[in-house]
Amino acid sequence: MKSKQLLHDLSILVRFNWHVHTNFSTCANVDMTVPSILASVKDSDLEGVAFVDHHRSRKHDIMSDLTQLKNEIEVCQTKLKVFVGAELSAFGIGKYSDSIETNRMINYRLYACNHYHLSFWEHPATTSPRAYAEHSLAILTCLLKSQRADCIAHPFIVTSYLKGNLYAPTSVTRAISDKELANILELGKNNDVAWELNAKVILEDPQFARRYWNIGREVGVSFHFGTDAHRLSEIDPRQYVGRLESILGEH
Repeated sequence: MKSKQLLHDLSILVRFNWHVHTNFSTCANVDMTVPSILASVKDSDLEGVAFVDHHRSRKHDIMSDLTQLKNEIEVCQTKLKVFVGAELSAFGIGKYSDSIETNRMINYRLYACNHYHLSFWEHPATTSPRAYAEHSLAILTCLLKSQRADCIAHPFIVTSYLKGNLYAPTSVTRAISDKELANILELGKNNDVAWELNAKVILEDPQFARRYWNIGREVGVSFHFGTDAHRLSEIDPRQYVGRLESILGEH
């Protein structure tokens, strides 16, 4: 499921946070409980939130987690819009952390395609910036055609995920041409897949972020804004607006 509205207005996009982790994700703070998150969302005057905890192995019973989250949300009796999904892994070309049966039962399917820092993630045969660019595009092409995804999490930018692998991780996004970027964004659009504006990674690679935003708007893609929140202090997207407007040229 993704937003049915085609929005390219940052001030509107930040009213909903499409990327929040609960403490079901081991990398999230222990106080990221459903009641605490919903209270923070309400205090921030947001319209709603999507819970997307990591799912990195088919051995893990994600459906049990999602059922528990839904039960906790019901107890809270919130009037907020809440989607219960998962951050799934496309860890190689045609390789996924979820089975197709599990995939079809998940309400909001956010896919990470660039978690190269994880030990099980597939890498290209050579480790040049162009090789990583081609590998990322190949993973995305396969995923977008598969009908598995509702949205792509923090796409393309690998600054944090390739530290130690490349001298300048931003060289990977430099190796993606405008034409290639437009083509892959259009493929997502044609397969009804949204693209995430991730507050954290935009700050890591401002030059590419602006290309992504501008070309995405030209193509007419659907953007989802997410803060990738692992702490309560990261839930409100509006705290990032000033810096993002400067980077994206929206001021």
